[in-house]
Formats: sequence, C-alpha cells, structure tokens
Amino acid sequence: MKFTEHTKIRKEKFGTVVFDTLTEKIFISDEIGGEILQLIDQQKDLPEIVSALESQFAGDRDAIEKDVVEFTDELKENKIICV
Repeated sequence: MKFTEHTKIRKEKFGTVVFDTLTEKIFISDEIGGEILQLIDQQKDLPEIVSALESQFAGDRDAIEKDVVEFTDELKENKIICV
C-alpha cells in the first residue's frame, strides 16, 4: 500500500491529519489510525501493519485485522491510498 501522489499526511498532537490536495478534503485520525497511516507511509502491506499493531497494542489479531481492513478500505474509497 502507498499514498496517492496527491496525499499529504502530518502528525499533530491531536492525531494525524490527511490532506488530499486534489479534492482539498481533510481527514483526521486518532492515535491508532495515525499509526496505520505511518505504516502505510513506510509502504508496509496489510500483514505487516497488522503484526506491528498487534505487537504495539493488546488485542486479538483477527479484530485488529478487521479494523485495519475497514480503515484502509475507507482510505481506498477516498482515493487516499492505492495498492
């Protein structure tokens, strides 16, 4: 996964801001969403993202994977990331 060329991200105190320069839309994520965005910025794939979050946060791997898939699907729908 990677960000589309028109996507900019910036970590702030309150979360991570995603700016789509093409549509001029702004998205704001919480801490965990910010972690996912940082891993995407490092061009990690889904299994790598899930493993990183599983080691960082206590939780069931299947539940983490479900949440990551939902989050990344929303990013894909908004043309923030591509595969």
